Amino acid sequence: MKKITLLTLILVVCFSGMNAQKFKYGHIDGQAVYKMMPETQKADTLYAHFVKQLEDHIKSLQDEYNAKVKDYKANEATLSDILKKAQVDEINSLGERIQKFKVSAQTEAGKKQKELYEPVRKKFDAALKAVAKKHGYKFIIDKNALLYSSDADDVTKLVKTQLGIK
Repeated sequence: MKKITLLTLILVVCFSGMNAQKFKYGHIDGQAVYKMMPETQKADTLYAHFVKQLEDHIKSLQDEYNAKVKDYKANEATLSDILKKAQVDEINSLGERIQKFKVSAQTEAGKKQKELYEPVRKKFDAALKAVAKKHGYKFIIDKNALLYSSDADDVTKLVKTQLGIK
């Protein structure tokens, strides 16, 4: 009898302890809020401009390459062997430069993207943490990863307010 009473007492203590640790969960449409941030829109514009400059340079190199190939084909029959070799070497060199520039451009675009968007992500994260702390949320999950959620637990509006977004 003492064992049953002791076991019952232990179970009651354990279950009451579990109830005291209820966690408050929330969810957010993080992608929508992130896109609404003015800093994101500014970063999008700057990044698009940067990428366009790279693409324009690649296009000009490609146009130069195509013109040299066309010129070579048009004049190939009249060129001496040494001039043919010189032009072929020049065309091949330009082709290699284009390929190297494309690789460098991809690397630079990645760096620029990180440089532009990292501060925005940090600001978003700070606002999310501030809302969680202020409203007692232990977990906030992105809405896009949920199969079901209650609108009562949606913290999207709170984070938008924290960021100053209407």
